[in-house]
Amino acid sequence: MQSGWYDRKRRQARDLSCGDTRVYIEFEVRRTHCRDCGKVKRERLAFLSDNPFYTKRFGFVVGRRCRAASVRDVAREFHLDWHTVKELDKQYMQAQLDRAGKPAPKVIGIDEISIRKGHTYRIVVSDLVRGRPICSADRTDRRPVCSNSLKRLARGSPRAFGSR
Repeated sequence: MQSGWYDRKRRQARDLSCGDTRVYIEFEVRRTHCRDCGKVKRERLAFLSDNPFYTKRFGFVVGRRCRAASVRDVAREFHLDWHTVKELDKQYMQAQLDRAGKPAPKVIGIDEISIRKGHTYRIVVSDLVRGRPICSADRTDRRPVCSNSLKRLARGSPRAFGSR
């Protein structure tokens, strides 16, 4: 249980640009002293991404751009570091996966493709009803695929076929 705030700081976070002008939001972040654990904790703000220097909607725009362009090009476009763009893109992709939900296919299709010479194969499992891939796994041997592997795969395990 907390009472009042411990201290506060002014912070800035980058938001969506307006034309050629970069927009920064300035706000106060308060720290509170928790009576239960005795620690000082910073309040969480819903509009900030996991990286506190950017808003969620800015991260969403960066992630959307990464779908059509390379990380390097997006970093140049938004005047950001390559690693920052990569992290914002990962957050965007995780949000997309969370929205899509866990695959619960009714009908699956399994296709095995040869990657290169030397008996290296990749198995791709797709949800035929939704028309989207569930997962893929590399195989280096020609063992037949057992039903236990398929059951693990249907539950969403990426290591169903002993991939590396």
